[in-house]
Amino acid sequence: MSRKGWLIGGAVVVVVAIVVALIVVSVSGGNDSSGSASASEISGVESAVALTKGIPQSGFAIGKPGAPVTVREFIDPQCPVCKAASTKTVPAIIKGPVKDGTARLIIEPLTFIGSDSTTGALAIAAAAQQDKAFTYTEILYANQGQENSGWVTEEVLTGIAGKTPGLDVEAWKAARGGSAASDAVFASGDRGQQAGVSATPTFVIKGPGGTKVVTGAVDPTQVLDAIKAVS
Repeated sequence: MSRKGWLIGGAVVVVVAIVVALIVVSVSGGNDSSGSASASEISGVESAVALTKGIPQSGFAIGKPGAPVTVREFIDPQCPVCKAASTKTVPAIIKGPVKDGTARLIIEPLTFIGSDSTTGALAIAAAAQQDKAFTYTEILYANQGQENSGWVTEEVLTGIAGKTPGLDVEAWKAARGGSAASDAVFASGDRGQQAGVSATPTFVIKGPGGTKVVTGAVDPTQVLDAIKAVS
């Protein structure tokens, strides 16, 4: 598989089908797997909190609601290239145009790789209901295991929830099994299909000057330049 990104197949509609097939598995937390981080071993909390400090979050978005540019990042929770982008590409976007109000970043979780993808996407969607999706996702990436290994366990997901500042863990647990979380994941799949997304991560940058698309864990200047071009 190309290191540029995880291919989604011919259409993101496949993602939606996977969500349907795996929804029951997802709510239960997936399969157990040796090598998964325990709640006491959750890492990446300090860096995620520092990155998001002082920046408003709402649903899947981080940044000023009225920002002229919208950056939609289509991800798969267990995509290793998405994890790379979270440390190589995204911080500069947050510290620059998101923090200064030029752009708003919105996470769009897709579920192509397997059952762990669906489990993770629903966990992110549940965190989004408390406006903590971005922080939760960053911590999830920091604790990412090998794809399709069953690393997204109940213990790991709940451990991350417990380490996400301001997140009500019991409300988050209830939300994971609700229709709002699954509907949100379906909606992300629909938007990915409409945007022609064929790999993760894909950044779809839209502003007054048009739309640009950047794919992969790229040098942040590629996304920053695209933001300037559409501003």
